[in-house]
Parts: sequence; C-alpha cells; structure tokens
Amino acid sequence: MNVNRIRYIILETLCLVVIGEIISLLASKNFSWEVSLLTLAEVFILAIFSFVAKKAPYSAILSTLVVFIAISIVSAAVKPTYLGGSIIIKIFILIYLVRAIPEAREQQALAKEKN
Repeated sequence: MNVNRIRYIILETLCLVVIGEIISLLASKNFSWEVSLLTLAEVFILAIFSFVAKKAPYSAILSTLVVFIAISIVSAAVKPTYLGGSIIIKIFILIYLVRAIPEAREQQALAKEKN
C-alpha cells in the first residue's frame, strides 16, 4: 500500500477545486471576489491537510471532506450562480473523498501498529 496515497488524493482534490473555480468563472457572467477568496482559502487549507496526511491520514481526509463541504455550502450561499458551472466537479470530489475514507483508516491503523 502506498503510504502517500491519501496525500495524493488531497492534492488531487486541491487541483480539482482550482479547475472547478476556473469553470465557474468561465460559466458565470459576474465575477465574485468573495467566492474566489473562499476558494483560495480552501486551497491553502487543503495544502496544509496534505502535509498532515503523512502522520494522520484518516484525520486529514475527514478534515478535507468537512472543509470541502462547508466551503461549498458557503460559496453556494454567497453566489448561487457559481455553483452551476462546477456542480459535476464538486459531486466528483465528494465521491472521491468519501471513497478514500476506508483506505485512510487502514493506513492510520497500520501506522499505529508500526509505532
């Protein structure tokens, strides 16, 4: 099992968030600084979680999932038209993160057994 797999999943999520933001910008007629700043904060937080994933993969993937859902809800509340451009990517990210939870739990258990 690849020890860095959860870290890669979080980094891939980070890239997909950026791609979703670009799609939302292209699909919307009005630019929203609020949503762009929220996305920037999300990218920064996910980058931190990718570093944490080496020591605590289960906690990092759960935190990533919670932050992703929370910021998606806040972004949709701030600018509902932005959500339409990237809804498919957001659903894909959500499924991707949920499917990674069992693997993260297993990696963290193996890491605890080693120590």
